Amino acid sequence: MNERIQELALEAFDPINALASEGVADRHTFDQAWFQLYNKKFAELIVRECGTVINSENYRQHSKGWNDAIEWADGMIKEHFGVEE
Repeated sequence: MNERIQELALEAFDPINALASEGVADRHTFDQAWFQLYNKKFAELIVRECGTVINSENYRQHSKGWNDAIEWADGMIKEHFGVEE
């Protein structure tokens, strides 16, 4: 897991901890509802990050055909998150 994913994982805790302090979710019991909230937020952050990568200037300037662009975007996202094929 690369550094950016670790940062997103920590960032996902912020809204969940805020809910815990309001009594909506108790982060100390690690119940199923807490994990569901955390996983939802973490996944959302990853998807947003992928959108940021796809919409980067590098991607928009890519001039190959559609299939090549999809393959290129896939490689960019994997490289960005340190995922090996």
